[in-house]
Amino acid sequence: MKRFFYFAAVLMMAISFVSCSDDEVENEFSWEEFFAYYEENRAYIREKKAKVDENGNLLYNQLVVSGDTVLYRVLSKSGTASATPNKQTVITTTLKGELINGSTFQPQMSMELTPSGVIEGLGAVLLKNTVGETVEAIIPSTLGYGYEDYYNIPGGSTLIFTYTIENFN
Repeated sequence: MKRFFYFAAVLMMAISFVSCSDDEVENEFSWEEFFAYYEENRAYIREKKAKVDENGNLLYNQLVVSGDTVLYRVLSKSGTASATPNKQTVITTTLKGELINGSTFQPQMSMELTPSGVIEGLGAVLLKNTVGETVEAIIPSTLGYGYEDYYNIPGGSTLIFTYTIENFN
């Protein structure tokens, strides 16, 4: 039993030494820059929420998901399909992802996905779509990749997806 405790103590010390190394990657933004970037992204969403069309109707549909709001609008529709997918439906789509500054993080490509297999905000909007719709969805960071950097997406980023639903399986 003594050997077990000795082994456990040595293991804990090794883990603590490794976790305290100076090899940590520093955040790209200072805290002030991060909060300014985050606020710029939230302001973008507030601006889009207020946009109206020529008849005074809101341009974007608003969908509340887990306490935050996703915005989406149908840019075009071909066909007369009215069925919507469920969370496990395999959807064939052509999708592109951009940040609010216009930079692309997901080049336009055809893919198969399910609403339950993507970020929460996009999954919620996909449940509202039908075959033949081209949609623009604006996803706040809380329903996207959150506050941490995710590959080439800075933490706190609002995501803009443009996609066409080609088929459901």
